[in-house]
Amino acid sequence: MKARMKRGFSLLLAGVMSAALLASCAGGGGKPAADNGGGQTNQGSANDTKATGKKTDINIWLWDVSDSRKKYYEEFTKLYPQYNVVLTSVQAKDMAQKLQTALASGADLPDIAWLEQTYRGKLLSLNIWEDLSKPPYNLDKSQVLDYLIPLETTESGVYVGPEAPSVAGMAYKRALTKKYFGTDDPAALQKIFTDWDTFIEKGKEVKQKSNGSVYMFASLGDAYQFLKGQSSTPFINGNKLNFDQGVAPILQKLVEMKQAGIIDTIDSASPAEGTSYTDETHIFYPCANWSVDFTIKANDKNGIGRWGFMIPPGGPFPYGGTVQGVPAKAKNKEGAAALINFFFMTQKGSELARDQKGNFSPYKPVYDIPNFYSHKDEYFAGQDVMKAFETEIFPNIKSVRLPSKYDQDIDDAMNVAIQTINASDNGNVAVADLVSKMENDIMTKQPDIEK
Repeated sequence: MKARMKRGFSLLLAGVMSAALLASCAGGGGKPAADNGGGQTNQGSANDTKATGKKTDINIWLWDVSDSRKKYYEEFTKLYPQYNVVLTSVQAKDMAQKLQTALASGADLPDIAWLEQTYRGKLLSLNIWEDLSKPPYNLDKSQVLDYLIPLETTESGVYVGPEAPSVAGMAYKRALTKKYFGTDDPAALQKIFTDWDTFIEKGKEVKQKSNGSVYMFASLGDAYQFLKGQSSTPFINGNKLNFDQGVAPILQKLVEMKQAGIIDTIDSASPAEGTSYTDETHIFYPCANWSVDFTIKANDKNGIGRWGFMIPPGGPFPYGGTVQGVPAKAKNKEGAAALINFFFMTQKGSELARDQKGNFSPYKPVYDIPNFYSHKDEYFAGQDVMKAFETEIFPNIKSVRLPSKYDQDIDDAMNVAIQTINASDNGNVAVADLVSKMENDIMTKQPDIEK
């Protein structure tokens, strides 16, 4: 899922989404009907559709046009037959350019656009979005998980829309942890790996015991995902770089891991790293809620019983996520808001996201329902990973780094720095030099940025 859902969290505030939202969003007038928990209101409008046969399109630009996604949206049109959902494939990296081109040429904009986490800062900065928390949509932000709100709001205060929260812990291969650390129990492993310095020291022991053939991580990129996600220190303040405080500590820890020889030289997200999920050479991996199905099971098809899940050193962290935004110049904003509300702000929509896509919901009230998220997973030797995410990962998200329109340029520069560390002779590279090069690369691309 790449970045699909691919993320503290103030849980368990009960409440119900304003019924007026669905009444207005369904395209009807008059007194709103009550929400029955499935998000279905304004039945008169649906009956009118049956009589006339007319439907209104909701056009969505997104990167997932799979059959499962189409079936997912069909559940909405069953309850709202006045709408027809039309999907247009747009890669996450192309979304900003495609939206800007449509605006410049006067072409139609989508009714909903996906703002994937990696490119979200740039997309939020476009200043083209409806505020779904304001009339006529009135999405109740108080019912959205608290840690998500800053990630879904523009610098000018526009609340663009909700997302399926994406957060991560750490997956591990049970046989390897038992062999090298004496246990495959997540609670016991969490007591061993109290911080990243301890992780490095334990990695040195693994290196010695295995004669250098077994690694803690397959790639430096995996280690970076943990360290980046666990820090909320901004990389940039306004247009001023903050690399000494935000970037340098992360690079320093990566250099220490490289010097210790505990990380393999595989490129992150490469086919080789995909293959590493099946071997007995690499122990730990970042594991978001979406990773269980779309990374671990997809790569290790015969891995039943092989995996475990734990809180990593440094704690859980946001990892991925895709905001659903409605452009102000969209043709069917009301229908778009109705769809977003149904899937992200009702119990029925939350159940569909859980059962059909394996996603968690941003809707607070479902976390008040006992065992709403619970499934013993045979891949994880019967461990209830979904429950672990709900009770151990989400509540312990400490902080988030706010999105910036420069995020992609920073990511590109960071990738070069990681490749430099990876190619170095046993980590023989100065962090100050890496930071300086990153700063120069960013300022070359973005002349308005200052040190």
